[in-house]
Amino acid sequence: MPPRILRLSLVLWWVVTLLLPGLPLLVLLWGWHGVWEPGWLLTAFPGLPPETRLTAGKSSGTLALGLLALGPMLAALWHMRGLFALYAASEVLTPMAARRIRAIGVALALLAVAQTVLPGLQLLLLTADNPPGARIVSIALTSEMLWLALAGGLLVTIGWAMTEAARVAEENRGFV
Repeated sequence: MPPRILRLSLVLWWVVTLLLPGLPLLVLLWGWHGVWEPGWLLTAFPGLPPETRLTAGKSSGTLALGLLALGPMLAALWHMRGLFALYAASEVLTPMAARRIRAIGVALALLAVAQTVLPGLQLLLLTADNPPGARIVSIALTSEMLWLALAGGLLVTIGWAMTEAARVAEENRGFV
């Protein structure tokens, strides 16, 4: 195993290890502030109609919906951490590495779906009590979400290919 792969895997393992507890903590701190300062919603959703009342309840609901995207993020980080640990231990072409890569791909694809659907649900929550004509529901597909979904699909495919490659490598070791 080339030393650069071992070193980089170890560095990335540490970065992800710090992000796993750090990201939820940061989100909780930001969310705590957001509940008490609903004005942040105007920055996050600049197209809100002027009739929209910003309340702590709406802020909390919007934050709660946004937290649903945290699940796939944390799942991807968890599996990245496991993959970097395998690579740092020189376990590259193994079934476990393939499973980790597939799981990262699934998590990224789910994150792309969440980032497509959740903002529309948040807008619906924020404007549900607005008068007719001032309620908003929207779904947007950005290039970032598309690339995230494609990257997820790519990783799932690579994971499947690696599973097959690991099986063939194991068979070849049996012949030697």
